[in-house]
Amino acid sequence: MNADELSTKLLETFNEFQKNVKKPHVLIAGPMRVGKSSLINKIFGEEIAKAEISTPVTEDVKKHEKEDIGVILYDSPGCEIGNIERFERKVLNIKEPINLVWYCINAIANIEDNDIETIKKFIERKKEKGWDVSVVFTNCDRADEERIKNSKEAIKKHFNDIDIYITSSKSEHKIFKEELERLIKDAIGKLPDALKDAFTSAQKINLDEKWDRAHSVIVQHIAGAFSIAFIPIPFADAPLLVANQMTMISRILYIYDLDGLEATLTGSAGGGLIGSLMTSLGKFLSKSAITKVLKLIPGVKILADLISGGVATILTAGVGEAVNIACYKLYEEMLKGNDNIDFVKMFSDMVQKYAEDNVKSGKKPEDYKKPE
Repeated sequence: MNADELSTKLLETFNEFQKNVKKPHVLIAGPMRVGKSSLINKIFGEEIAKAEISTPVTEDVKKHEKEDIGVILYDSPGCEIGNIERFERKVLNIKEPINLVWYCINAIANIEDNDIETIKKFIERKKEKGWDVSVVFTNCDRADEERIKNSKEAIKKHFNDIDIYITSSKSEHKIFKEELERLIKDAIGKLPDALKDAFTSAQKINLDEKWDRAHSVIVQHIAGAFSIAFIPIPFADAPLLVANQMTMISRILYIYDLDGLEATLTGSAGGGLIGSLMTSLGKFLSKSAITKVLKLIPGVKILADLISGGVATILTAGVGEAVNIACYKLYEEMLKGNDNIDFVKMFSDMVQKYAEDNVKSGKKPEDYKKPE
């Protein structure tokens, strides 16, 4: 395949992966006007409540999902005292495969019996249904430290082991930023591995978690590259390896969701950045570019356009981490609002540079670190 064919194949692989990726189910509960929608928008960067698919699961629980967002959300009220039977029937007994429950409490309000009863009911379902329950205080920028401290203690008095987060959808104060990052990090850690790609992609809060997840994906695909011996150059002539490489790159690009970030920052549908990056990567994966990189590997010998599985492993790690670092730095620049940068050229130059540096250094997977 030539560069154009490689780009087309890579885009097809990306679209197929995005279509079939498994998504986590997150139930966000709490009284009306507690700030659930604001929390959702802050974390996932879009108004999913206005998503193209918004359907009632029961009279009280509404499901929100979009094809190109890697999480399925459920909006639920809390348990009103005196109406526990309805809460159990309409909320707790839903058939959806919920993974995480975030119960929201307004930090400027008092902890009510309703809150305690709702959390208790959710925790009772933890063993039965596997729901992981956390408490998220919202509007914490409007509450003083003493009120927040007392509210957390009131929750801990009843539920000593529950995770609690103090957040704000408006303030960019360091403590609220760190708490949201912790919420995301903990959520990813609680999810089964099969759901981590999608959740990490959907969240727009914790960039380091995107790097970490992409790195773990690369490690998975390095093992696949090693098992394939006598690999032809270009990789496009090696069906098993090209599938492994393209799936790896597609997963990395999906995890960073650069199109989604662009849409969030500009308020538009996004500019098709992924497609442009695929074109750039297709050129990089062509024979001339790959051969240039291979020659940098210490002691490598290319015989009759064939390389060993060991060399393919070094190259897979080097290329994968180059894409990872390039995506990380591109994400940073987009967050800074540097829209005067040619992102595609920046990405292409970084992938080439980092791939060459990586394979020349002979780094092992554990040697790669997040950019400073």
